Amino acid sequence: MKSIRIMDRAEDYEKLGIDPNNVQTWEDGRRDSSEPFHNEVWYFDAILDQGSKFVLGLRPKNPMKMLSDKDSPNLNIMITTPDGETKQDFLYYTAEESYIGMEKADLKFGPHTVVGDFKTYDIHIEPVNGVGCDLHYEALVEPFRQGNSAVISLGNNDEHYYTDLNVPKSKVTGTLYYDGEKHVVSGLGYHDHQWMNINPLKAWHHWLWGHLYTDKYTVMIYDFVAQESYGFKRIPFFGIQDNSTGKTIYMTDGNVEHSSETFKNSTGKAFPKKSFYRFQNKEDSKIVEFTIEWQKEIETRNMYKDADMKQKIAFKALNIQPVYMRYYGIGVLTIKENGHVNTTKGDMIYEYNYAGKEDPRADV
Repeated sequence: MKSIRIMDRAEDYEKLGIDPNNVQTWEDGRRDSSEPFHNEVWYFDAILDQGSKFVLGLRPKNPMKMLSDKDSPNLNIMITTPDGETKQDFLYYTAEESYIGMEKADLKFGPHTVVGDFKTYDIHIEPVNGVGCDLHYEALVEPFRQGNSAVISLGNNDEHYYTDLNVPKSKVTGTLYYDGEKHVVSGLGYHDHQWMNINPLKAWHHWLWGHLYTDKYTVMIYDFVAQESYGFKRIPFFGIQDNSTGKTIYMTDGNVEHSSETFKNSTGKAFPKKSFYRFQNKEDSKIVEFTIEWQKEIETRNMYKDADMKQKIAFKALNIQPVYMRYYGIGVLTIKENGHVNTTKGDMIYEYNYAGKEDPRADV
């Protein structure tokens, strides 16, 4: 069985060149290379007061060109209008038309730019095909790095890695462009930066990812469960931040109990209708319980069913059947400490990426 772990040892921080107690601006600059199978993504989303939703992803390499050792910059933008219509665009550029800085988040793909430093981000996506934005993000909480590194090591010699460094909550203001009109918006948003040198479908049997905003707290969860070759090991990213200070007040050490109520949906797979987590760090009396229950399916992507024959052969070679779900749900957070019980809840939009075949050992 291959090893898998959070890189949270003193020698890991030295190897990564990071300060475990201080997130530095350069950590949101380019962290990876153009080598085959390497990639990264700068991701943003927002839930806006006017009823619209926004998603943006920028990558140095086209996921369909991962065998190449050359950059193939690309971005996708998706806007969901207040009446539920989807407006989106996929844009591709050459390395010569693009720039990615290493000192901070500083990306330029053709006429499109993203610049930021964990405190603020300015996003300009030119509406070249009718869909674009000018948005300003102002962080309301500090950056979150699980294990103080944000890096998962996969392999007995740390040969592979998968990451997530994020700013879970920001104030968002600006303009969306679609249908030939400008739409002034405001709301709350999320940003993360991921880099990896392994195909996610090879690494993960499934994951649940989402963030919850309540009146008191911001909660971030990224619950990874590895493929069989890594023993179906659960690697949870989970943190709570105080809205009044922006500080992280709780981070899991990986000691978690999980259970779920499943429901077989149209994909043929049994997905969790309700997911329950109980966190208790080994050196902490505090108990944190987190429950997510979906209310509505927003998006279904059955990548296995919709694949062509060539792609299905590739999926079978990996022994996977990938399906993706996005939900609207309710998140409930309960903190128990010294006889006190503090419960808060809110609406969530979260995803469940289920690549592996159904297997009771995977603890879906």
